[in-house]
Amino acid sequence: MENNDLLEQAKKYGFVQDQQVWLKPFMNYPARQVGDVKESEDDSLVYFAKRFEMFQEKVNGLLERIATSENKGSFLMKVLHMKEQVGNFDALGDFEQVYHTLSKAEEEINDTIKQNREKNLSIKVSLIQEAEAHSESIEWKEATDKLKELRTTWIKTGPVEKELTDEIEERFRNAVENFFERKKNFFEDKKRMQNRTYERYRDLINQSYALQNSEDWEATTAKLKQLQNQWKEVGGTLSRNAMTKMWGDFRKAHNHFLKG
Repeated sequence: MENNDLLEQAKKYGFVQDQQVWLKPFMNYPARQVGDVKESEDDSLVYFAKRFEMFQEKVNGLLERIATSENKGSFLMKVLHMKEQVGNFDALGDFEQVYHTLSKAEEEINDTIKQNREKNLSIKVSLIQEAEAHSESIEWKEATDKLKELRTTWIKTGPVEKELTDEIEERFRNAVENFFERKKNFFEDKKRMQNRTYERYRDLINQSYALQNSEDWEATTAKLKQLQNQWKEVGGTLSRNAMTKMWGDFRKAHNHFLKG
């Protein structure tokens, strides 16, 4: 814009009084001083009109970035900050028009955020339902893998409306934690049972070794037979390697006595 046009623009929105450059009131903003006359009044007015052009370019640049971005919600704070600058940026120009432009951008961003949060809510409700469906599963590995996958998807899914955040976060967390608590208790119980089974087998082995050198053939034979029956009744599950080794130890004591 030529200086004459800038001067005309500046006089439309500002004025000089007592060697001070003032912006005229607009909307709810009162008139305010934006600077001082440095050389001539006209040069000062043109200078502040150019500053408005600079501000307008910043606004236009922001709007262009918003228009081409997939994540428009990330620009909300930038728009709000620039709206604040309308009331304190030292320049002469049509700040009212800029304010309305930024307000429209703010409204559109808020609409986009609202739509995204509704979509996020739908996704998260679905994730909650899946998590709750797996929460009572006893298919430990499959359910563990699925819940880890759901948790990853949950983290990647954007926010929902603030008033719903705590409720849905708690529901999802409870479903996941319930499963992993059940899984932890199950394997702790299983470990305790295995330990009891192991100790029972080990006790029968020790009793057998205590009898392997006995010379009381009839009584010892009966006792070893009794130990064999007790072995069969122990139940429980241990690893194949553990069972193979303990059965070998058990039979070794019995065979030692029989061969004696």
